[in-house]
Amino acid sequence: MADRARAGSIFIRDGTVLPPSLSVTTDAFLPNWRIVTSHDRSALAHSIEGSDWYFFYLAGDIQATVLGGNTRRVTCKAVKTILTKRGDDKLNSLEITAIVSRYFLGIPFTTFTAHFRQIQQRIALIPEAKFISNLSHAQPSVDVPLNDSRPSPPDIRNY
Repeated sequence: MADRARAGSIFIRDGTVLPPSLSVTTDAFLPNWRIVTSHDRSALAHSIEGSDWYFFYLAGDIQATVLGGNTRRVTCKAVKTILTKRGDDKLNSLEITAIVSRYFLGIPFTTFTAHFRQIQQRIALIPEAKFISNLSHAQPSVDVPLNDSRPSPPDIRNY
């Protein structure tokens, strides 16, 4: 990774299944997370979607502000903060969408804005195991008879 992060940087969780035809070069970044070095965001999205896979973009940004300039150490701290804010989510990728560096009383600070992403083969954004377990617990539908013997509601126009 370069010394400075940039908007469009993609981080992928270790163990993420990628399309077989996709060749991606990554570097270790944080425990269980790697940064993509061979593709920028648009090239990676194009390659994934060209393999008939899906690269979901989740709405709702997450921000982290860290003291310091835009360095690798500050980026690591910001990504850790962003991952902590989201909780132990099972989404497998993260995109830095904006980086703004500023000074306050001569002290540098940097704000990182990120969105979670999901790389997967299925079009539904539901984990397959959860989807299958929900189907097995689904209640059978109840057929409503067509000749319903309930009284019809009163006509309120005559009142």
